[in-house]
Amino acid sequence: MRNTLKAFKTRAFAHPDVRRKYEGLREEFEILDEILKARAEAGVTQAELAARMGTTQSAVARLETARGKHSPSIETLKRYASALGYRLQVRLVKEEGLTTVGEMTRSAPVDASTLLVRARALRGIPKRVRVTDRLLNSLKGRLKGMPKANVREK
Repeated sequence: MRNTLKAFKTRAFAHPDVRRKYEGLREEFEILDEILKARAEAGVTQAELAARMGTTQSAVARLETARGKHSPSIETLKRYASALGYRLQVRLVKEEGLTTVGEMTRSAPVDASTLLVRARALRGIPKRVRVTDRLLNSLKGRLKGMPKANVREK
């Protein structure tokens, strides 16, 4: 079974889209792994943990599921950790290779078309990040040195 999984992953990762999606889920699986390890080390069932948290076993099961439909609040994660004798710790870690807006303005000029393509690709990443074509075209026009009045409006 193990060799079959390795072979499957090797074949799947040969496709760039599959590798990118898998890498995108890495953080979620790391968090899930930490949650499950903590409960296993405590030797507690979902039902026992639910009683300690003041919730139901099904709520704990949803929290421990990798389906991505349930995003627990920080307060819920704190209660989960506390019920197992842990303390929740959340950190922001700067990714290497990513630049901030300030660094972008100080760096070499970027081709406006490339910037437009990159920004449009961001639309689908988190659902809350929406960049409109109108704003992008306005930005594209400014990068080319055109006055705002010459930018095509939709």
